[in-house]
Amino acid sequence: MALAVTLACRAAHADPLDRIRTDLRTGQYERVRKASDALGRRGGPRAAVLAARAEQRLGLLVEARRRLEEASVDASGDLPLRAELMRTARALGDRGAVKALIDRSYEDWEAGRVDKSPAQLVAMAVALRLDNNWDDANETLRAALKAEPKSIEANLEWGDMFLEKHAVKEAEASFREVLARDGSHPDAQVGLARVVLEQTYDVGVAEKAIAAALATNPRHAAALALRGEIALDAEELDAVAAVVTELRRTNPRDPGAAWLAATRALLREDRAGYGREKAARLEARPDDGDFFAATAEALVRHRRYDDARMVAAEGVAVDPGNAACLASLGLTLLRLGDETEGVAILKRAWDHDPYDARTFNLLDLFEKVIPGQYVTVKSEHLTFRIPPAARTAIESVVAPYLEQVYARFVERYGFEPGGPIVFELYADPAHYAIRTVGLPRLGVTAVCFGRVITSQVPTNAAFNWGMVLSHELAHVFAIQLSRSRVPRWFTEGLAELETAHLRPEWQRHGEIALAAALARGTLEPLEKLSQAFVHARDVTAASTAYLHAAVALDFLERRFGFRKIREALDAFGRGEPVAGVLERIAGQPVAALEKAFRTDLAERLAVYKDQFLPAQMARMSPPTGEPRGPRALAETGLLRLRDDDARGARAALAKALLLPGGREEPAVSFLAAELALASGEAASAADELRGLLAKGRDGYDVRLRLAIAAAHVQDRKAAEEHLRRAIALAPTELEPRMMLAQLYGAQDRGRDKLAEEEAILRLEPQTASLAKRVVFESARAGRVDKVAELAPAALFIDPTDADLHAALGRALAAQAKTREAIGPFERALLFGSPDPASVHRALAELYEKLGETAKATAHRKEAVTKASPPAPPKAPAPPPPSR
Repeated sequence: MALAVTLACRAAHADPLDRIRTDLRTGQYERVRKASDALGRRGGPRAAVLAARAEQRLGLLVEARRRLEEASVDASGDLPLRAELMRTARALGDRGAVKALIDRSYEDWEAGRVDKSPAQLVAMAVALRLDNNWDDANETLRAALKAEPKSIEANLEWGDMFLEKHAVKEAEASFREVLARDGSHPDAQVGLARVVLEQTYDVGVAEKAIAAALATNPRHAAALALRGEIALDAEELDAVAAVVTELRRTNPRDPGAAWLAATRALLREDRAGYGREKAARLEARPDDGDFFAATAEALVRHRRYDDARMVAAEGVAVDPGNAACLASLGLTLLRLGDETEGVAILKRAWDHDPYDARTFNLLDLFEKVIPGQYVTVKSEHLTFRIPPAARTAIESVVAPYLEQVYARFVERYGFEPGGPIVFELYADPAHYAIRTVGLPRLGVTAVCFGRVITSQVPTNAAFNWGMVLSHELAHVFAIQLSRSRVPRWFTEGLAELETAHLRPEWQRHGEIALAAALARGTLEPLEKLSQAFVHARDVTAASTAYLHAAVALDFLERRFGFRKIREALDAFGRGEPVAGVLERIAGQPVAALEKAFRTDLAERLAVYKDQFLPAQMARMSPPTGEPRGPRALAETGLLRLRDDDARGARAALAKALLLPGGREEPAVSFLAAELALASGEAASAADELRGLLAKGRDGYDVRLRLAIAAAHVQDRKAAEEHLRRAIALAPTELEPRMMLAQLYGAQDRGRDKLAEEEAILRLEPQTASLAKRVVFESARAGRVDKVAELAPAALFIDPTDADLHAALGRALAAQAKTREAIGPFERALLFGSPDPASVHRALAELYEKLGETAKATAHRKEAVTKASPPAPPKAPAPPPPSR
């Protein structure tokens, strides 16, 4: 009884605003309004602000404004109240009212009527932000946090401002500070989700934060809109429609719902629908440039650059001072190759907002870096922006090859794309990233915008330029033929198919992961395959999406012919949906096509069918929720171990072993072996793994771990045996071949090591040092055929290595390919061969065979001129010193 009385007394004396704040946080907006109305004037300005925020979330902007203005009669100097009134007036598009309120705030500040408390400082920062006074807003928020380091409101405002300026690291710090104080704060969770998407586009991590926000407030508009944005990126247009409906159930005029619905309409070729959404949005807020900016940015992610330019230009016409809209238009123009107008528009954006990191970076690049550090060269059909030092390589190696690829594609597609087609190849990775997205970090090697392709310069020897740039050039044809409407999976699969046709070693691999996904049932159907790219949880999942798309296009070409693929691009360009286009290709329902493809894929991956692949299976379909059962616990443990969480993996193993059947579950034994290996207990691991073999659980995962265990105890014979078996079970995996090469190197088995390194190069032709080693070792071994075959593979990574060119020339000459050998030798000289005399002699011999005497004579003279002078005679040794 005493406890009940105490609780009743506490409830009676509790601050009624706390209950209102809780209701606002959890989405009980109607209840917030009623509670505030019940308090009346007793609630003061704080109750009015809370109720106005609820009304804004419900779309009742006029009502919110009226409430705030009425409260201002009794509290005209209350700065937080005035800041909320500014936000409401801005949402209504009443710029005059916003300006008047900002001016009053400046007057109060200058007159010393602002008490500099954290709440007052945050409110003043809102006024400064709305006045585009970003520097003072930043300093004011810094002062607020100095006064109250734990201020949630100040950190949220600061984080939001940093995000707006693309300063994602600083934004992350602010949101994490909030979550350290209040781990379930929905605004901070959404802010962190957006940071993750800006930094790494890790949808899995972002979705967790969004889910956390919605668990607290299921009606949280920003969380729902961000979920809709992810669905939009994944081409899940039905899911976008569902999000729009959910948002409008709370607020019929929700701004996030407006731009999501508008973008969806354009992606569905519903121009009238876009017009309706635009008109409704401008009725709600006549100057809403943000609507156009968000729509344009979303269209860019779908490669709809012309539409993005149109929308951004509409936004600039509606709101000429909207920096975000101006920046979006400027960047889109740059991506379309219109640099003069693009830079001019970015300057206008900078005039309105000189604090946006993206705009600053782009203007700095185009006004200072590019004019001083890059030049433009042209071939017959292509244009290249490059550092001057790369000019020789581009003109003699890169451009001629890409011209060949271009001619091949023109013939294959029966189409010559609109130009100019520009390859912008940057020496500094930061320059490439800024040119592409406006920020100095980017996790992909190259990007195609339809006419403009950006990448790093091939002379960096950091990637296979032949494969990457050919892939991007294939995108030019797919994007232009489809009028930028080709689904992501289709254009990526087609580009992979084209590079595989160009050179066999450029075929994408990762079949074991694809086989695991097929067995686990996690492969998306072709109609929805683009979703796999957006929802990839890690590098393996992303690579699997690319391979899935590649084998799908390979199947379509083999089964129906390339002409149908070419027709599909035209159909996408007419706005036909994916399902309809696939039925057009196949002449059968999508379900029948999907079944035929999966049958074909199963035959392709038959070697993996009966294998025990616990590590692969866990990666392809991680357990959701609380794992139940020994197998689910084991797979959870394997994923924890992969994430370097050995303690979590051991806990999962311990739980699994306590369950019925846990000790008999093969996945549990495999986890025990993995943990033993991680602890250096090779013998114990080998016992577990041999036990699996005894039970008929053979597979790549088991054999690779047995090889690792054998290597731990220096049993090289057993390690080699298991590695050979692992290769037989998964012929395209790199790890066992790399281990074998290392093993053979330790045993001085040079020929065997070279064979494995050659196999690695054929599977993954990306590493310059490996490629050169294979070529030069083959040359020393007299393997002329291997040098002729593999030297080009190495030159597609490093086009400037004179020794590689010379080795190729010698190999071709030895094969009596006289005319073909001349080019490599000439390029060896061009790139500064360390032994020019021998190259000139070789060229003289080749020209003599061709009967071109004058050229032969000239090279013989050069050989004499370039020959190293004889070494000077050694001076006699001095006599030994006398005693």
